[in-house]
Amino acid sequence: MQNAELGDGLLSAFCILHSAFVDSNMLLNYEDLSPVKKSVEVEIPADLISNEAKRVTTEFTRQAKLPGFRPGKVPPSVVRTRFAKEIQDEVMNRLLSRSFRDAISEKGVEPVGDPQLQHIDPFIEGAPVKYKAEFEVKPRIELREYRGIEIDEPKIEVSDEDVDKMIERLRDQASSYRVENDRLLQNDDFAMIDITTSGEGLESETRSGHFRVGEETPMPELHDALRGKKPGESGSFDKTYGEDASNEKFHGKSIHHEVTLKEIRVQEKPDINDEFAKSVGGWESVQQMRETIAADIRKHREFEALRVKQNQIGEHLLGIHDFEVPDALVEEELGKSLQNYARFLASQGVDVEKAELDWNKVAEDFRPEAVKRVKRSLILEAIAKKENIEGSDVEVDAESRRAANESGRDVAEVKYRLRQDGGYEALRASLAQEKALALVLKEATTREPDNSTT
Repeated sequence: MQNAELGDGLLSAFCILHSAFVDSNMLLNYEDLSPVKKSVEVEIPADLISNEAKRVTTEFTRQAKLPGFRPGKVPPSVVRTRFAKEIQDEVMNRLLSRSFRDAISEKGVEPVGDPQLQHIDPFIEGAPVKYKAEFEVKPRIELREYRGIEIDEPKIEVSDEDVDKMIERLRDQASSYRVENDRLLQNDDFAMIDITTSGEGLESETRSGHFRVGEETPMPELHDALRGKKPGESGSFDKTYGEDASNEKFHGKSIHHEVTLKEIRVQEKPDINDEFAKSVGGWESVQQMRETIAADIRKHREFEALRVKQNQIGEHLLGIHDFEVPDALVEEELGKSLQNYARFLASQGVDVEKAELDWNKVAEDFRPEAVKRVKRSLILEAIAKKENIEGSDVEVDAESRRAANESGRDVAEVKYRLRQDGGYEALRASLAQEKALALVLKEATTREPDNSTT
């Protein structure tokens, strides 16, 4: 009998952790299909099935509600007859999980994902049940030398020019705009426009917008059409779009654009003085503003430098360790990547449900990096175990509070959900891996980057 005959509930049963109490003689065969894939053949004894059926029947009897009987007073024989299929499924759900865990308990493997039933005997009262399942496990990693890895030390510098650029951004944000309609449009002006698009197979559409004349944009024709014109005047141009155009309606078409200049606005930036420093950041002086901005830039670049060094460590560890990874872990990591990508697209205004994306193609493009992340994670996990590195309860709780604060949710709710879905221990493992990475980075040797030119 195939697994479909017992319902989808049998597969989900493998994910439930139960205490192991089944006789070890139930394991009939254990086979290594690959370093990360195994096969087991298990027999569940008839007496064990019978005893579990009695327990389940008793539970059903307490809850059963049938016409003609008071709640909890339905005779067991009636319950067995009326709920035979439900009792059978519940018994097998429980015993499949327990027997599987017990069968592999002495093999020293760590299963990942859901085992897949290849065969299961039909349920016959008074008879044992044999089944065969394939499952994936975390690989055994033979750690190579991870101390003393040589990495480049990124050079961190903050120049006056860097600070000046940041101050210019603050001036842009604090600018006012003066309407100037008595002259021609010129570079650096802001043009307030109405633009109408039309083309073969398209309905005419008018939108309002603005742009800064002379700035680099995907549509330089727009600047040329209005430069030198007064408010109220119009210009036009035709543009042929490629298949990569952001507007799907324009793909491979020649589109006609009519654009009208409604208003000219001139940016007026505030002067750089102590008053400006107070207004944009609460600083007491221009000097304090510059010092604070320089410190912020340095902090950001130090963080980026740390990330670069961590990536170097990760690439080196990948280069000296070669092993298979379970598909289940790769699919899980790939799922996270696709969810993050979907959220990114939504943040850019893309309707993910309507967008014509080939998600299979996206998944295949993302897969190589997903494999690398899984491998790095497994290597760091192995290092953490070797070094007896763990994430403490205090650290896990602190991370839970941080996540709750960032999402605006109650801390107790976040902790409860983490414990319910296994996220609490996953977070602990993640913290251990971060500590392992910090250890490897601390033990690394650094070399100054070669800035010479050839």
